[in-house]
Amino acid sequence: MVKQVSSSPPRPPLWLNIEHDAFYKQHNLSMRSFILSVSRAVIVNYISSPEVSFLLSIAERFKRSKTKLFFRFLGQTDIEPSTNQTYGSLLSNLTFIKTFASGILVPKAYIWPVDEMNYLHPHTSLVLDAHNDGLEIFASDFMNDVPLSYNYSYDPVSESLNFIDNGDFTVDGVLSDFPISPSEAVGCFAHLGKNASEQADLLVISKNGASGDYPGCTDLAYSKAISDGVNVLDCPVQMSKDGIPFCLDSINLIDSTSVAQSSFSNLTTVIPEIKAESGIYAFSLTWSQIQTLIPAISNPYSNYYLYRNPKYRSSGKFMTLSNFLAMTKNTSSLSGVLISIENAAYLAD
Repeated sequence: MVKQVSSSPPRPPLWLNIEHDAFYKQHNLSMRSFILSVSRAVIVNYISSPEVSFLLSIAERFKRSKTKLFFRFLGQTDIEPSTNQTYGSLLSNLTFIKTFASGILVPKAYIWPVDEMNYLHPHTSLVLDAHNDGLEIFASDFMNDVPLSYNYSYDPVSESLNFIDNGDFTVDGVLSDFPISPSEAVGCFAHLGKNASEQADLLVISKNGASGDYPGCTDLAYSKAISDGVNVLDCPVQMSKDGIPFCLDSINLIDSTSVAQSSFSNLTTVIPEIKAESGIYAFSLTWSQIQTLIPAISNPYSNYYLYRNPKYRSSGKFMTLSNFLAMTKNTSSLSGVLISIENAAYLAD
């Protein structure tokens, strides 16, 4: 799959996000060996992971290459498995992170925290600290339909500007469900009326395409992300029963399709290594069967009566990895793609 990306001229920059390395090892799969093998065949521009041990295991190999390693911070109270420290505690030791990574990817609240009433605290020194230590810093969790801090007056562009044009610092990139907002902030509003030089070569990365406007990983979501000005288009890869790789955020089809209301509802099973609750998994259906399912838009805050684009909540078609790559190949505005590989133990089967 990675070779398919690299063989699409002109070759876009490639970002690989590796998660659950410890889980892979339990199934006798080595993501380190996979990455090293891939890097001998193609140029991987970025590799990210939330696991210190994984990045440490490959750091020496990429020390003199153009590949940038990014350490991905999860929630501040979450435990990083290899050090048994919270991500919050690792935040105070950026000099250690610098020994094996070129940059960090952090939730936006690490930079602009909010109080219990949803108002902004003063920004932390994290961006300046990271830059002082020679680290790039990307911010994640940008979503237009999640209640923003009241300081932004419900304007997601204002939120984006607060990370790239606040007079104190500029992040090096953002990860957004709605790429149009940071793209608009950068292209139309940042540094207006100023003689400031460019602060950063900012990358806008989609999350399942424009998954806030259409069901994620569908043709419509990807087309919207491109028209919104995204720089890097993402595809989280799943595998069908007949071995067809396709783009979908979750290996559990119940999360993002109508499978539970279909004739395949009897395929429900429990796989504790993936999910404690029952699910209907991508590898249980052929690609032709998956194509009969209706996509479902993600509504992470439906309990609060906040729904994403109800008119198009079931619109779009799922895409094979091959079709995704063909789309990106024919889109000159893109600077790269992000291929995310998860649940490798089951994809391998």
